[in-house]
Amino acid sequence: MSGDRNCGFRAVAFEVYKDEDDCYKVKQKMKNTYLKYKDTPYNGVGTEMENKVEEDIMMNRLDSFKSPCLGNDDLPLWFSTFTCPQVVADTYQRPVIFYCYLENFVNGEIRQFYELQVFFPLIEMEMSKTEYPISLLLSHTHFYSIDYQRTPTGRLRKFTKPTINHDHARIRRDNPTLCSTDFFILYT
Repeated sequence: MSGDRNCGFRAVAFEVYKDEDDCYKVKQKMKNTYLKYKDTPYNGVGTEMENKVEEDIMMNRLDSFKSPCLGNDDLPLWFSTFTCPQVVADTYQRPVIFYCYLENFVNGEIRQFYELQVFFPLIEMEMSKTEYPISLLLSHTHFYSIDYQRTPTGRLRKFTKPTINHDHARIRRDNPTLCSTDFFILYT
């Protein structure tokens, strides 16, 4: 993936379209999904003002065509490890398996990403898509697309089962009509 700090969107583009230059198509599709559900599953847990700030940051991120975005002022344009994987999962109706080793300070608390997390679509997903997760690796501020070993019949080889993302249960609980199926049971 090109090191222009759009690498998270480029990694998704490579996974979905086999062309990292389709990263702006990824952003547009993510924006459509985000706008459709921003007041339900993507509504944050903060105050109304904090949620509005987060929404503005997300919209700026998805509307940006800036490349490279390497300055300190550009950090909000990067692929967010908190919100973007869930929006990608819902946009492409595929699980997103996210590998990283990060700690971030959010709303006065430290949020720690485990070495392996999965974000399941909250809205809908065809069962056949569980075999084709979007797999991203974040290492030293750079995202990579990764591929899994497969059996001769094309099925995923066994691997360590990921931890469910930290907001999965809360989002499902707060949005029971949208999130009627819990796809996490497929990985337990």
